[in-house]
Amino acid sequence: MKCLSTSILLAGALSMGVASQLSANPDLYTDSANDIATGIATAGGTLDILSLEITNNASDIVFKLTVNGSVNSVDWGKFMIGIAQGGAAANNGNGWSRPINMDAPNGGMTRWIGSWVDGGGGAENRVFSGGSWSLAGATYSSNFGGAFAFAGNQLTYTMSLSSLGLNAGDTFYFDAYSSGGGGGDSAIDALANPNQSVANWDDTYTSTGSNLFSYTVVPAPAAFAVLGAFGLVRGRRSRKG
Repeated sequence: MKCLSTSILLAGALSMGVASQLSANPDLYTDSANDIATGIATAGGTLDILSLEITNNASDIVFKLTVNGSVNSVDWGKFMIGIAQGGAAANNGNGWSRPINMDAPNGGMTRWIGSWVDGGGGAENRVFSGGSWSLAGATYSSNFGGAFAFAGNQLTYTMSLSSLGLNAGDTFYFDAYSSGGGGGDSAIDALANPNQSVANWDDTYTSTGSNLFSYTVVPAPAAFAVLGAFGLVRGRRSRKG
C-alpha cells in the first residue's frame, strides 16, 4: 500500500505540471572582465564577454550570453558559439572560416552558432559533416531552429535540441567568442579563457585544454527531483517499519 500511495502522489505531482516544466537549473560559465589585448577596440566593452548561461528542457536549449557593454550602441560586433560533439578532427576550423579552432577531448567543432547585431540582427547554425561546413539553418531563412534576440548587454539563443543534433544525456564541449566585422577577425575574447585570447585581430586562436567548457543535456531534472524526494520518503518509512 505504501508503494501505491507513493505512486498516486507522484502521479498527482506530475499532473500538476512538473512534467511540463522539465527544465534544468541554469549552468553559468564565467569569464574575467577586461581581458582583451591593449590596442584592440572593444566596442565600448561589447566584445568583452562576461558569462554564458545554458539551460535546457525536454525539447530546447537556451544560451544566454552577457557582455560588458551594450549591443544596441555598437553594431559591428559578432558573437559566436563553437560546439564539439565528436566525430570531427581537431582544428578543423569553424563555420565562418575565421582563424578560430577547437581541440576538444572529442575532436574539433561540429556546430557553429554565429550571430550579428547590425541590420536588425540575425544568426546562423552551421554544421560540420562529411569533411566540410554547411549552413543548417538561419534566422533570415526562418529555419534557424529557434530564436535569436538581443538587448542591452545580453544575447539569447533559443534552439531546439534537434536543430543541433542533441539528445538528452549528450555531453558537448564548447566555447563562446566575440569578434569584429571583418571576415578574417579572430576571437577577440573567448569565454573559457580568463586571459587575453589574441594580441592582434587576425591571430589564430584555439580553444583547448583548460580553455574549454562542457555541458550535459539534462533529461527532465524536475521529474527526477520529485522521484528522488518520494523515494527518500519511502525509504525512511520502510526503515521505521
